[in-house]
Amino acid sequence: MVNEGFETFKRAWFHVRTNRYLWPIAFVIALAGGGSAGFSLWVQSPIPRGLSGLSPLHMVGQKITDFAHGNAAFWALFIVIGALVGLAVLAAGAFAQAAAIGAVAEIERGRPSGLRGAFEWGKTHFPRYFALLIGYLVVLAIFVVPSYLFWWTIGKKGFILPCLGALILGVGFALVVIVMSILFELAARHLVLENKGLFESVQLAGITFKDYWREVVLTWLYVLVITIAGTIVSAIVIAILSTPLSWIFNTADKHHNAFLIALSLVAFLLAWAIASAIAGIFSITASAMWTLAFIDLP
Repeated sequence: MVNEGFETFKRAWFHVRTNRYLWPIAFVIALAGGGSAGFSLWVQSPIPRGLSGLSPLHMVGQKITDFAHGNAAFWALFIVIGALVGLAVLAAGAFAQAAAIGAVAEIERGRPSGLRGAFEWGKTHFPRYFALLIGYLVVLAIFVVPSYLFWWTIGKKGFILPCLGALILGVGFALVVIVMSILFELAARHLVLENKGLFESVQLAGITFKDYWREVVLTWLYVLVITIAGTIVSAIVIAILSTPLSWIFNTADKHHNAFLIALSLVAFLLAWAIASAIAGIFSITASAMWTLAFIDLP
């Protein structure tokens, strides 16, 4: 079974490496998320915090915050705009994820249709996939509530009870996240590849998990390794870039020169693009792994 999982991984990597029209889709996935991993460079900056505080984008955000300070109307406006932008980013990720699932399935079946075909997959299945994603996030949020209630009521009382409770809640939540992420990935493929309805996809995901739990858990483990590898590689690349970025940001902040500020903005966006490209390749490989494993199920 382990060898079968490795063969599936090799096929997934081969499809991603040899079909370059998947790369722009991977870039969107890295920026916007839209999958069970929940990673999104929109909310999880690849730039170290010590550097992001000096970046031109952070400076603009700080000025906006200072402008809105003490003004409830402006704060409400910014919150609404932020929520709308967040939903738009999440929607872009959902569209890209649906497109990637369909595109990889076509490649595996020997009928690649290019970026236009992938776009059609995304357009056709986006509404239901987006609804599935929102439902998945809502369910996870519901399971987070007991942890917050625990810390608000008991967390500051003593030492042994809070630690023991936190351990139990932490392990329980981790198990919930694992199971929910697996069900989400299976439901997404029932929805996209078999054109099932939203609730039917969720029901079929539970049945698939029950009948093929060994294959499914093995796939999840491979995807976990891919995700960890992507995080490590991204961290190494950003660590290499941090020295020149630090020099550019500090110089621009010190001299307030228009050219240096423009240069720091270009450097920031370039570093972001590099991080997105790296994260995207690993993310779409993980997505392809799930798609191929799903297709291979009896």
